[in-house]
Amino acid sequence: MKTYILNTPILTRYGQWHYEGPLSVLQAQKILTQGFISAVGHQVSAEFLSYLLDTKIEMNRIQITMERGDKALVLSLKSRLPENLVLTDKAQIAALPYELGLLKYLK
Repeated sequence: MKTYILNTPILTRYGQWHYEGPLSVLQAQKILTQGFISAVGHQVSAEFLSYLLDTKIEMNRIQITMERGDKALVLSLKSRLPENLVLTDKAQIAALPYELGLLKYLK
């Protein structure tokens, strides 16, 4: 079973899922202690998550397909960005409403 970190909630296949949260920073840090694979495809999001979780999160623009038992720590922005806005600094993300969640692929 793998643990991923994502910068958006996404269902990587058909099936049954469980999404829980919001998680505290301490809960999120605990999830990552067993190791994880970054699938964060946005540099500024990786920098923000690294700062927030006090853990090095690399930008890693990969496509994943979660398998039964896999889980993902997810950064979820709670507001839609204005059209054509590109976030260029982790402070911009920190100023937005966001939550951390845990996505699990059941089957």
